[in-house]
Amino acid sequence: MQKQILVVEDNALNREILCEILSGSYRVLEAENGQEALELLRQHKDNIDLILLDVMMPVMDGYTFLNRIRDDAELSLIPVIVTTQSDSEENEVAALAHGATDFVPKPYRPQVILHRVASLIKLRETAAMVNQFQYDRLTGVYSKEYFYHKVRERLDTDTGREFTIICSDIENFKLYNDTYGREAGDRLLQKAAASLQRMADKDSAICGRYGADCFLCLQEQERTRLYRESLPGETSFERAEGMEHISVKWGIYEITDRSVPVEQMCDRALLAAKSVKGQYNRPFAVYDDALRSKLLREKAITDTMETALAEEQFALYFQPKYSLNDDCMAGAEALVRWIHPEWGFMSPGEFIPLFEKNGFITRLDKYVWERVCAQLRDWQEKGYPLLPVSVNVSSVDIFQSHMVDVLRGIVQKYGVDPGYLHLEITESAYAEKPGQIIRTVKELRSLGFVVEMDDFGSGYSSLNMLSQMSLDVLKLDMKFVQNEIEKPATQSILDDVVSMAHRLHLSVVAEGVETQEQVHRLRAVGCDYFQGYYFAKPMPAAEFEELLRNQAFPPALSSLTAPQREDETPGLLIVEEDAEYLAELCQAFEGQYRVLEASDEEKALAYIRSDETDCVFAVILSMTLPENGAAEVLKELRKKPGCWELPVIAAFPGGESPNTLPLSMEADDYYCKAHPIAALQRRLRRLVEASASRQRESALQNQENRDQRTGLLNRRGLQSAMTALRKEDLPLAVYLFGLDTQQTVKDTDGHQTGDRVLCAFADLLRQSTRSGDILCRYGEEEFLVILKRVRGADTAVKKGEDVCEAFHNCAVDELRDVSCSVGVTLCGMDELPFAALIERADQALHWAKQEKGGNCRVWREP
Repeated sequence: MQKQILVVEDNALNREILCEILSGSYRVLEAENGQEALELLRQHKDNIDLILLDVMMPVMDGYTFLNRIRDDAELSLIPVIVTTQSDSEENEVAALAHGATDFVPKPYRPQVILHRVASLIKLRETAAMVNQFQYDRLTGVYSKEYFYHKVRERLDTDTGREFTIICSDIENFKLYNDTYGREAGDRLLQKAAASLQRMADKDSAICGRYGADCFLCLQEQERTRLYRESLPGETSFERAEGMEHISVKWGIYEITDRSVPVEQMCDRALLAAKSVKGQYNRPFAVYDDALRSKLLREKAITDTMETALAEEQFALYFQPKYSLNDDCMAGAEALVRWIHPEWGFMSPGEFIPLFEKNGFITRLDKYVWERVCAQLRDWQEKGYPLLPVSVNVSSVDIFQSHMVDVLRGIVQKYGVDPGYLHLEITESAYAEKPGQIIRTVKELRSLGFVVEMDDFGSGYSSLNMLSQMSLDVLKLDMKFVQNEIEKPATQSILDDVVSMAHRLHLSVVAEGVETQEQVHRLRAVGCDYFQGYYFAKPMPAAEFEELLRNQAFPPALSSLTAPQREDETPGLLIVEEDAEYLAELCQAFEGQYRVLEASDEEKALAYIRSDETDCVFAVILSMTLPENGAAEVLKELRKKPGCWELPVIAAFPGGESPNTLPLSMEADDYYCKAHPIAALQRRLRRLVEASASRQRESALQNQENRDQRTGLLNRRGLQSAMTALRKEDLPLAVYLFGLDTQQTVKDTDGHQTGDRVLCAFADLLRQSTRSGDILCRYGEEEFLVILKRVRGADTAVKKGEDVCEAFHNCAVDELRDVSCSVGVTLCGMDELPFAALIERADQALHWAKQEKGGNCRVWREP
């Protein structure tokens, strides 16, 4: 195909001469002036290979024409030869200054013109090929290979500055491409490249496309540090309809060793970006030794998982379940543990999430199902009482089309009744593809399998989904159980959940039961089964088999199942080494209280460490126990929860001066043994009454200082808590959390739903903080948190981001329009007025909300 040349010349004769010279080798377009030439260019710009241009023309001269095409990115690439009446240096400089590529003088010399035209067209074609190699065709940034070249060139020549490589990675780009089409995906990539170039320093940065949806940028380290905080605001683009949920993750590699190949530097930046994919409100990660170690560890696990499965390094552990009604072991949950020959015992929390991500979990689960069925058959052949065993079914398993056939084949292979293999499907799986889950669960139950909803209360499924499912067992999440039991009974929904499950004909299992208080509360609300450390930890198969053979119970169970004492008379613990005086005291208080006698330190400590002190209201303690025994008893009392506030009367022999009383050991009163016992009775009565009065006052004051809906401190309680802060608590991190769109939830779903949102967030704050930190409901939708001994802004920001992320992840249907933002400020060793700190946190919260819901911003000096 012939090349095409545009001749722009107002003189018809000159135009005819040029056309005659060129027509043998090229197709020629003609224009009489610059304006006409521009119109032709707009129509044929993709097919014009060169322009011959006269300078002196009417309407629009050649210099104006050059300026106009120079401002157009596409037209400026077409070479221009200026034809002039004179070959003076002044004319040549003027033409080149306006953007001309070359010039030829008049009169025209045909061979000179043809050679120059051919050379420039060939040069342009060569440049286009080079440009195609250097630049990404779609986005206009450097190609990967040329980016590597330019970065290496910069690092070798610019040795005085420090650089970072930044890699951006679009989340769920393949899904977006599949949903909206290739054309929309290309537009998104162009926006991503443009966003990266806007962020970069145009004078020093180098931008390129790594491939697919990943882009690279070489940037000075100092500038990278400056705009790190702006990255959360750059995680999404200005976008058209359908792009609302697109976000970008950023990986940062700080170049410290320039001998490392550029390709490896870029790979590390990409690994950092991928390490935060799927993590809400974590827009970027920096590649460092910790991340490198984590990735190497994950690679080592991945490299050895096949061998581990083949060599049966995965061992089964069983955690018993106990029946509330029968007070006996009613089943177990099978848990997998990895005993590596070199690394030893590996936590499931380390390898299970990785296996779920890479898909290996399906093979591991099948291995566990097989081992459990083989174990059930073995116990059956040994004549042991057969109990059902629960196994985990991951969300990856449930969406495998052949999963039902696999389970059916395994139970048939080992001759196990499917009713003895309980299938625990985690609550989160039910929210992903509810239609498929419902069909699969229905098919499994039709085959005789028992299906349990695991981790109920962790924040994913809706009650509507629960009513649609054909389930057998509801298993309450450990955190849900513990959090609800910590609440006052009037604020807890535990009773409602258990009642609801029973109305749906579901059995209820509570996992993570660790204390007697939890057992009593769960028993009171009618929970059917218990599982947790209070009864038994997960144990190897051999230990569980021993339990199964004897149907024995752990020691803790005996105290659980023991009948409640009919005698609820208040108890009095008397610790006295003088046998005669002890008998006298017991006789004096007999009939008034249930007396617990301890004649020495050892017996007293045994009482305190048992459950006997649950109903004790006071202690009479002899201060003459041998070998400083009284001090040890007091120490043990003050250490045990529930005994901290027990009134203690310290008893001394006659002749001791009250000034020698060891009040520093926290005895509440003293008594001389030489005095009449009636005086002791009066002291005891006054002491108990005073203690009860203090408890009532404390409860009343606590109620006045607490927000009624969430149980957190109100502003009055906050003031008291801040007043009590000490120097040792510094430095502090002061957070102000704001729940966004809370009013929308109230308007749409009612105030009860809004209250549940507030309570859910308050519970999250309790879970995410230490017991000594200060938690306050500061406003209608705002919560103030003061964390003690927080060193460094990075730690403070990480905590704020974690809370926002956790709140996002626990969102259920009623929280669909609610997000959380947080502002944080730090208070170092120099004290600041709390009003100023709260004002700073409020300003930072305002910045976070302006950017995007879910952000964490730190207050900085304007």
